[in-house]
Amino acid sequence: MLDGLPQKTSDASEEALPLPSLPIGESSFPNLRSDKRLYVDKTGLLQQLIGDGRYVFLARPRRFGKSLTISTLRSMFKGDYPLFSGLQAENWVREQARQIAPILSLDFSKFDSTGSSQALNNWINRKLVAFAREQQVKLTAETSSAETFDTLLEEVSQRSAPLVILIDEYDAPILDNLPNPVKISQFRTILRQFYQVLKGSQDCIRFLFITGISKFTKTGIFSAVNNLIDISMYKKYSTLTGYSQDELEKYFSPFLDAALAQHVAPSRQALLDKIRRYYDGFSFDGQTKVYNPFSLLNFFCEYHFSNFWYESGSVSFIENYFKDKGIESPENYHLIKVSLSSMTTQEIEEAKPESFLYQSGYLTIVQRTDDALILDYPNQEVLGALSEMYLTSIYQIAHFRDVGRRLWQALHTDDWETVLREYNAAVASLPYHDFFEGRNGTKKMRGESFYRSLFLMLLRGCGLQAHGEMPTCHGRSDVVIESARSIVVIEFKIAHCARDIPAKRREGEEQIVAQGYLEPYAHGRIPVKSVVLVVDEQKRQLVL
Repeated sequence: MLDGLPQKTSDASEEALPLPSLPIGESSFPNLRSDKRLYVDKTGLLQQLIGDGRYVFLARPRRFGKSLTISTLRSMFKGDYPLFSGLQAENWVREQARQIAPILSLDFSKFDSTGSSQALNNWINRKLVAFAREQQVKLTAETSSAETFDTLLEEVSQRSAPLVILIDEYDAPILDNLPNPVKISQFRTILRQFYQVLKGSQDCIRFLFITGISKFTKTGIFSAVNNLIDISMYKKYSTLTGYSQDELEKYFSPFLDAALAQHVAPSRQALLDKIRRYYDGFSFDGQTKVYNPFSLLNFFCEYHFSNFWYESGSVSFIENYFKDKGIESPENYHLIKVSLSSMTTQEIEEAKPESFLYQSGYLTIVQRTDDALILDYPNQEVLGALSEMYLTSIYQIAHFRDVGRRLWQALHTDDWETVLREYNAAVASLPYHDFFEGRNGTKKMRGESFYRSLFLMLLRGCGLQAHGEMPTCHGRSDVVIESARSIVVIEFKIAHCARDIPAKRREGEEQIVAQGYLEPYAHGRIPVKSVVLVVDEQKRQLVL
């Protein structure tokens, strides 16, 4: 039986069994199993992980199952074998029940990062003293949480057995204070001292597992624990968090049937294709793709496509970074090549935008070599989420979803006055400095890509499937918008003055024909049209 899934029956007259509850927002493995919620079995991989190494680090974006992984490991080491009935690691956990290990769990996302470095030190101390009490070890908090930790490891391991240490979101205090370098430095000092205790305590530790969003070495764990294995890009563990295509079709089969009954798509294959476009595409090894679990679960709850991941809470450290460092067009990060070291060894102060975008889940690996990565956006949801972040937090365009919907309706019906009115109103709301790029006296007016990118973001922000720089055998079209009703191919041109506008429009029309931008869509059943949009650089507006 598949972990609580209703089983199909050969009796067609028998009513379908109710669907199992979905574990939306549930990061507690005991609660999930006790409530008989749907669980995609990752315990076999976790069993392998425990056997492969004693000191492990895993980086994953938010809402990707890190906390559930920590909770599952905790239940495994506690020997809670009734919770593992029918799961791959059932026998391992049953054996583990004979040698239960003391388990220290710390979740740094639970610390209020608005507090001081002393508050962080005190928070760690309280957690350590409470754990010691559970282990019936008398422990008095030292001035330094590192000293308390050192004493705790020695006392508990001597009294019972070497510890299992599970640390979730180790980097949360750092990332939550990105705009405050002084506070980051103070927090780093506390955390580095704490993690350095691990270096000389190997005899006291049975298994160490640390998760976070980023890998910034100055925090201390990578210098403190010399043999910490970073499995973040290991192919073997590429599906440890997230759902693979096989897992989607195996565990969610009855939900796919229910979605079809809701007329979400005309066929099962069409539904799978649409789900893949929206939520698949994350890759942590450059080969294996997985779905965002939070988004997939929410889709099967509502049977509605939406940017669930972004709407669950914005990534403030990304927004703060872009506000502080300046911005580039999101289109600049398509298929961008970066060195492998820049993704794994750079510090917060030195990291480039693509490093932040990758570590927070906006970019993913599409190809990997020994020393380089090719990054791109994983799916439509992420493109929409990034568009929302730019439109709300950086460009501060109000009601952008309504603007995007009106733009698309006007494009579909050839209502060019509305296209110009809606787009130009959005452009007019941007602050003056956003129209320039470069710094230190080298500023210049932004070009065609700036206007094209804003157009794409308005459409993506309202959930439309809009692509930039779509390749043909002869070139790349600027914008392609796809829907069930029509396909619109758009070419953008910049006119430096009013008299250049007719010539630029003709140039765009000739380019569409010469480069064959419509050819990939010519034999489909959906109507295809092309449009040339010209921007008057002096007025900073689209013009007819």
